[in-house]
Amino acid sequence: MKHRISTTILSAAAGLVLFWYAGGSGAELPLATEADANVTDEGLHRIHPSIMEAAWVRPDFDLSSYTRILLMPTAVQFRDVPDGPNDARSRANTEEFPLADDRKEWLRGLWRQAVEARFAREESLEHYDGVGSNVLVVQGFLVDVVSRIPPAIPRSNYTLVSNPWSATVVLELRDATTAELLARTIDRRNAQGLLEVGVVWYRTEDLVQRWAGVLSDRLDQLSDLGGWDRTTPSWWASGE
Repeated sequence: MKHRISTTILSAAAGLVLFWYAGGSGAELPLATEADANVTDEGLHRIHPSIMEAAWVRPDFDLSSYTRILLMPTAVQFRDVPDGPNDARSRANTEEFPLADDRKEWLRGLWRQAVEARFAREESLEHYDGVGSNVLVVQGFLVDVVSRIPPAIPRSNYTLVSNPWSATVVLELRDATTAELLARTIDRRNAQGLLEVGVVWYRTEDLVQRWAGVLSDRLDQLSDLGGWDRTTPSWWASGE
């Protein structure tokens, strides 16, 4: 399948609706426009929230010329959380906790593996070592990752963790030859529930896999909006 990517992190209100034409398809798609709030610095316009909750594309968004997809390496960015008090009593009102470097690397590895596995299930991957006018670059990010998991300390009273994780899943699509940003989607995800501290780390892998599923879901939606003919065989390329 062919895809186009969407959104940036913006706070944009729903506003007036304009219609644009998806390349060659003749279909009119609504873009929400409200002053500068719905247009990014890169010139992406917000798709009306009735179609996609948080997606931005170029006004001439068109995927019909792409026949290959290059899946690029992922990235994870963590919220900067200062070190809190060291005693359990003082931590009673603390909601966000910094992550140790080894935990950050562990989460980066989980995200990379989850994204690669997700796309490998959708199509047979073909390694591709070049760029061309028919190649669409796909990249997924986790940004503003927040941990509510307290570090283990002696005589700590913490046994349960409420809503242990929050993160924003970002999908970006670019043209391989020009590196031009074509689309971006942004989805805030919160892990809700009450878990024992010792269980949270084991359940995080399943959570990250669900976050990776957001990328493929958005890619599917954007491929529909971009006028890609799903009946045409496509080839996946894997970025090194």
